Amino acid sequence: RQRYRMAQKENNLAQIERLISPGRLMSIGSGSGEELEFASSRGWTVEGNDVDPVTTARVAKRLGVHVHSGDLFALHWESDAYDCVYLDQVLEHVKKPRDYLHLCHRVLKPGGVLYIGVPNIRSLSASLKSILGKLGLKRPRGKHYDTWHHVLYFSPGTLPTLLERHYGFCVAVVQGDPKPNVSGSWPASVRAVLGRRLPQHASSFPEPARAKHALREPYGRDHRRRCDT
Repeated sequence: RQRYRMAQKENNLAQIERLISPGRLMSIGSGSGEELEFASSRGWTVEGNDVDPVTTARVAKRLGVHVHSGDLFALHWESDAYDCVYLDQVLEHVKKPRDYLHLCHRVLKPGGVLYIGVPNIRSLSASLKSILGKLGLKRPRGKHYDTWHHVLYFSPGTLPTLLERHYGFCVAVVQGDPKPNVSGSWPASVRAVLGRRLPQHASSFPEPARAKHALREPYGRDHRRRCDT
């Protein structure tokens, strides 16, 4: 399990680096610091933020980097300062995502990359659970929506529209979570390819976006958009 998590973090960073070279990176919701550690090893200058002061102090000491603690919006943030803001499995937990997205846009350099990863409420798994609930085969009905830690739900059909119409981003690509094939087996390879190619069915999806004005052309067949720097 740990090996899989580490490979997944590496994949996330590789996806970001296809859009921008390593520079200054802020991880919001940095937790145990895995992304910070991997990003630093790949040439990024990293900072983190998390709500738990004990964890942030431990990570800062272990990695020798600055990890902010406490209220994100009470801190002084320099505008146009970061090449990448990393927001993986965070946005679904917050009550006011607009405040986070406005802050991310403000602190990113023009053309900087916002990396968002969120669960997909329209995934095959969630859809199947909904169908089973309607048929009375899964009780209590709708339990998969009722989590104590997920406040909001997103899908590949809604989040790109929000980012581009209201927050000044251009979504570079929407794909299923890039699941690493740590076992080397062909079924795992097939699952990884299908997950990337069919984001609407994946259990979660990453969404790198550049900080700029929204582009309004429709999605292509592969869900990609052109984001010129």
